[in-house]
Parts: sequence; structure tokens; C-alpha cells
Amino acid sequence: MARSTIANRRAILLDANLILRDFTTAVAISATTAETAISSLNAAELRYYKAVVDVAAHTGYVAGSAQWTITIEASADNVTFVPVGTVTPQGAAGRFQVPLSGEWVEKNLPSASYPNINYLRAKATKFGSPGNLNYGAFITA
Repeated sequence: MARSTIANRRAILLDANLILRDFTTAVAISATTAETAISSLNAAELRYYKAVVDVAAHTGYVAGSAQWTITIEASADNVTFVPVGTVTPQGAAGRFQVPLSGEWVEKNLPSASYPNINYLRAKATKFGSPGNLNYGAFITA
């Protein structure tokens, strides 16, 4: 067995139940789009976790006037969603890690009772006229 190195030990665990948007099957979007929420976990019960957002390269990025913003949102009722983490890709392909915690999610949903914050989703919002966006997102430890 090959000796392990830092380079070959870096991995991010992927649970199919925690995929917010599947990068391998998703098609590029051209307008603001909210994904279907997952309810596989209570977002307020976990101590520390993260959303991983993979973004394909896209054209037309201009900071502040032509860009995409990808937001991780939480909800207690699957109707009213509140942002709990955001990334703004700058046109290049890349991977972003959005740190989250149960305490942060609960703080951002003050009207929701603790045991009911069961919905998480990803939402891509278009500002101006950047090119089409393809991205994927999932929750992991």
C-alpha cells in the first residue's frame, strides 16, 4: 500500500441524501433558480458542518453588475427561506466551502422553533447579465 501523503488524504465525504444540487446531472441555468429543499437533517442540531459548492466556469462576470450569487438557505416550514451562507463565483471554475453551524442557522431563523429547522436548499441568483451558470452543492461534515 502506498504511503499516505497530505495530497492523497484530502477528501470531502458525500452523502447522496445531502445533495442540494447534483453537479453531475445538472444543466446550466440562465435565470435565478431555487432548488428543491432537502429535509434529511435538522440544520439547527448539527454543531459544525459546511456546504460545498462546485461551480463551472461561466462568462460575463463583472463584479457588482453582472454576477451570480449562490446562497444556502434554511427554513422551518419549506416556504419561507432565510440565507445562512453565500458565495459569489467570479467566472472561473472552482470549489467553495461555506462554513455553517446549528447555532448560526438557529440564530438566523429566530421565529422558528429549534426542532423544526428541517429544510435546506441552494439558490442561485442572477444579477445583471452574466453567462449561464452550472453548479452543484452538498452538505458535509
